[in-house]
Amino acid sequence: MKRFLNEIKRREVIKPLLAYAGISWLVLQVVSVVASFITVHPLVGPGVLYFLVFGFPVMVYLSWHFDFSFQGVSRTPGIDEEENPAIEPFGISNWVGLLAIVLVSGFIGVQYFSSFKDEQIASKEGYATVKIADSIAVLPFTDQSADKDQNYLALGLSEEITGLLGRSDGFKVSASRSSQILSERGLTPTDIGRRLNVQTLLTGSVRATGNRLRVRVELLDTESGRTLWTESFLRELKDIFDLENEISRAVVNLLQDRYIEAGDLTSLSATKSVDAYVMYLKGREAYRKQTSESMKNARTLFEQSIALDPEYAKAYVALADTLASLSEGGGLFGVLKPEIAATLAEQNLEKALVREPKMAEIYAVLGQIKKLRNQYEESLSAFDKALELNPNLAIAYVWKSNSLYILQRFDEAIETQEKARELDPLFLTSTYNLGLMLSWRGRYDEAEAVFENLKKDYPESTFPYQGLTDLYFSQGNYVGSMQAAQSAAELSPDNEELLNRVYGAMMALGLVDVLQQQTSNPDYASTILIFEEKFDELFKKMDFELAANPDDYWVAFEAGWYYAMFGDQEKAFGLFIENSETLEDADKYYMPYCSPAIEIAWAYQELGKKDMSANYLEKCQQLFEEQIRASINQSELIYLGARIYALSGNKQKAIEYLQRSIDIGWREWWTKHDPLLSSLKNELQYQTLIDFIDKDLAKQALEARALFQTD
Repeated sequence: MKRFLNEIKRREVIKPLLAYAGISWLVLQVVSVVASFITVHPLVGPGVLYFLVFGFPVMVYLSWHFDFSFQGVSRTPGIDEEENPAIEPFGISNWVGLLAIVLVSGFIGVQYFSSFKDEQIASKEGYATVKIADSIAVLPFTDQSADKDQNYLALGLSEEITGLLGRSDGFKVSASRSSQILSERGLTPTDIGRRLNVQTLLTGSVRATGNRLRVRVELLDTESGRTLWTESFLRELKDIFDLENEISRAVVNLLQDRYIEAGDLTSLSATKSVDAYVMYLKGREAYRKQTSESMKNARTLFEQSIALDPEYAKAYVALADTLASLSEGGGLFGVLKPEIAATLAEQNLEKALVREPKMAEIYAVLGQIKKLRNQYEESLSAFDKALELNPNLAIAYVWKSNSLYILQRFDEAIETQEKARELDPLFLTSTYNLGLMLSWRGRYDEAEAVFENLKKDYPESTFPYQGLTDLYFSQGNYVGSMQAAQSAAELSPDNEELLNRVYGAMMALGLVDVLQQQTSNPDYASTILIFEEKFDELFKKMDFELAANPDDYWVAFEAGWYYAMFGDQEKAFGLFIENSETLEDADKYYMPYCSPAIEIAWAYQELGKKDMSANYLEKCQQLFEEQIRASINQSELIYLGARIYALSGNKQKAIEYLQRSIDIGWREWWTKHDPLLSSLKNELQYQTLIDFIDKDLAKQALEARALFQTD
């Protein structure tokens, strides 16, 4: 250190640095005086200051290597050069060092100056940060028109701003659907914000008079309820997209410690035709109703919007989404054949992709089209692209979760569904699916809590009761399942499927007399005959149905199952095996039962065709182990393990899995008649377990009879 200080003194570094500081001070004084007399750009002063400050390291470097005096500038000799008249010139290494310091100092100076510049511009525009927040919900804007006929415009505006904010980095933006539902329930804005778990809320009102649009917005702090910012805008209707951009940009600048310039956050759903936009918003209003009739109406409105502006990308996406939703299949609206729906949707999506390739919704709908074609891996790529472009697109998480589940990536499916619920907590279907997935994993308490919360959020919906019906049934709580199914049926008396769930629980408990009082549905006739032990009538009925449906494998399978349990097992073998090769693998190895493949394996085994039996059994074993590794913990799946090990000759393992299945809810009455477990019948542990099932079913049957006031 002493040597270093002596070297600084020898090189006379301090004098030029003091001179530099004095000259810098003088320059700043001159700039200040000049700015007081004439108008200069507000960034001139700060720019000069940053230049002088970050030029100081350069001056230090030069002072070390050169002497500055009134006689000029000369190279400072090194210690070894003082007595040497040939002083080493400023070499390449010295120039590299000088360049490095200039570049580093210049880079840091530019960064600081840019940050200062953004703050000044934001402050000038009134967008100085008012609160650091990373989450927001946009409530539906209020329709202030005299006739209250512009709700489609109010909802559309809030929905579009939600989409714009969702594309901004570092923001959690709650979905429009949940905000709308809570608003319709009359909750205060702060209550809505707390329910959606967001820090801030954007509310507003809109009124269109002719071609003039008046919009007022207000940004609220959820925790305190205070207003952070409010602004009114008067624009031409044709400028609505610029207005959406301006509001969204202002919100980000107000809530995040960064500045977004005009043009950095722009709508991808713009159109030059006001009429096309209005028609699109009306289509969205119809789409939100989610009925077959409203979806067909939405399709027509989107087609009209495209006719008014054939370049309107967002309308093509909306039409593609609607067409995909009109497909036949679970959770869809059953108007178009899947391939027709997929083809029509894809044609419109291609037109949108050409016009706006960075629109997240395009890839989300593309994922749905892939799903319609059973291309689940490809659908995941499309959903991931959508979420890359808009990490807050809740529906993409919902759809992605469904694909993950079909691909048996169960952990990822639940994680993705939970993300969807975080962004859109009141989306009925998403939350219902989450409850189902949790129950399949054996997380029964969590699943029950999800369905109970659904009851509070949707007291008129059958979905929470349907979820509880299936959950309780899987747990072997048939009385609870029956009660939940009854509650669902009361909400929708014309829904036969809900009544069938009530009757299914009755049959599981053997309440034949109660069932006969409730319904005369012939679908239950066979099971009733079994409980009444009228096996001759049962087999006559089966033979008649076989003759009437000679090519229907499922009729043959049902008959084979009854023959296997209570009749001619030789006949059952043929019924199980005949025409089984015509089934697709998805039908043949239907999980969690792996049925009818497991019954076919049993039939081949009994016939002595061990190779054929082994093929089916190995496939069931593989599927079973895959789901076990994925932590699926359904009682039905664990019972499959008991059947697999029984057919494999491992009695101890079979009994172990039978015990485990009973522990988590397996209570099927036919367990003691299951021919696939016949090798266990002489085992004491097996007999004890069967006795437990019988006693529990008898106990539940008494509870259920009390509910119906029946002897």
